[in-house]
Amino acid sequence: MDSIVQSTDTLTVIASIAVTIAGFSGVVVALTGKTAERFDQAERLNLRILLQVSAFALLFSLIPLILHRVLPLDLSWRVAMLLYGSVHVIDAGFFVLKTGRLQAPSMAQKLAPLVGLTIAVGQLIVGAMAPIGWVEVFYLLVLLWHLGIAGMGFINLTFASRDPRTE
Repeated sequence: MDSIVQSTDTLTVIASIAVTIAGFSGVVVALTGKTAERFDQAERLNLRILLQVSAFALLFSLIPLILHRVLPLDLSWRVAMLLYGSVHVIDAGFFVLKTGRLQAPSMAQKLAPLVGLTIAVGQLIVGAMAPIGWVEVFYLLVLLWHLGIAGMGFINLTFASRDPRTE
């Protein structure tokens, strides 16, 4: 059986979870009653990360399935991994710029670009040189890692949006 066929269910579940997290974030933002101007810089960064990482998880869970329609199996996984790693490198650079604008970035905000860049370089190396089974597994692990980041962003947004004066 095709490796991509075996991974289709996993990729579909990841895409569904990514859409769900992004959708619930919209609900949380709507329930706070805040306008974009009322969110502080850190809250806006959290919201951006949450939505962007959810979009990455959605997009990159679909790319192997699309590529497999026009490319051989091993090449579709490799191309997907190299695209994902390239976008990840660019995103880590933008994250460095965004966190540099924060007045007092947390330790997590300082370390996140380094971790992201390390994983992105790993994606590029694995995508270019590893056996195809490793490429597929690492690809799925990075998607799950991005879902975890989106989930943490959702939790941060949920708790940051609560007004302690109303509790």
